[in-house]
Amino acid sequence: MPSTCRLAVLFAVSAALAACQSQEQPTAPSAEQLAAAKAQMEAKAEQHFALYDQMIKADNAELALPLAEELLTMYPQSAAAARVGKDIDALRERAHGEGESRRMSRLWAYQVAPMAGGTQSTASINSNADPKVAGEPVRLVLRRHTEWGESVFLYGNEPGFTCGKPCRITLHFDDAKPVTLEGSIPPTGEPAIFIEEDKAFVKRMQAAKRVAIDVNEKGRAPRSLVFDVGGFSADKYQPLPKK
Repeated sequence: MPSTCRLAVLFAVSAALAACQSQEQPTAPSAEQLAAAKAQMEAKAEQHFALYDQMIKADNAELALPLAEELLTMYPQSAAAARVGKDIDALRERAHGEGESRRMSRLWAYQVAPMAGGTQSTASINSNADPKVAGEPVRLVLRRHTEWGESVFLYGNEPGFTCGKPCRITLHFDDAKPVTLEGSIPPTGEPAIFIEEDKAFVKRMQAAKRVAIDVNEKGRAPRSLVFDVGGFSADKYQPLPKK
């Protein structure tokens, strides 16, 4: 074989060997490297868990939940993820409950102000939006007045409410059986209807998350007004000095 041919063959063999070596799989990590990587992952997971645990100890499930879910996503094989995973469903339920409580608390407005020669303290909340009815919502008002005493009423829109004689108002507290309480239409013509058995109403309302009140409004079909009352704070509904 001519020398030039032998050189070409040697070059081809060398190139083939180099190509084979370049395609070889990288060396598998050693046991020590694997252990170090796992220890590093566990340490990061524990740091994440510490933040989560702070929120749990502060009784703040709403802030704890995203930390828990991040930990489960980022470090699913960690010991910290195993601890969090056992309680994640209960945590989701708690976080939802906390969110609902805060939402309902914001629905209430409290005020103390001069009114008609006296002073009144009110706690009030708007009815939930009704897609079937245009216009402003109806307001449920709890009122304490230095001259008029305590009362509960709905304040709506013109032309106001109608009610039979005797006037009875049907109310639904959560999923309990409906109750009927005495009501009245003010003779002064305001678009309001009073729940005369105000103490019975407030007692039931404080134990409920939602109340629906059946009403008849002038010129409209009968309907139920729904109020998410679960965020009511008795401490913010200020008492007034007795006469």
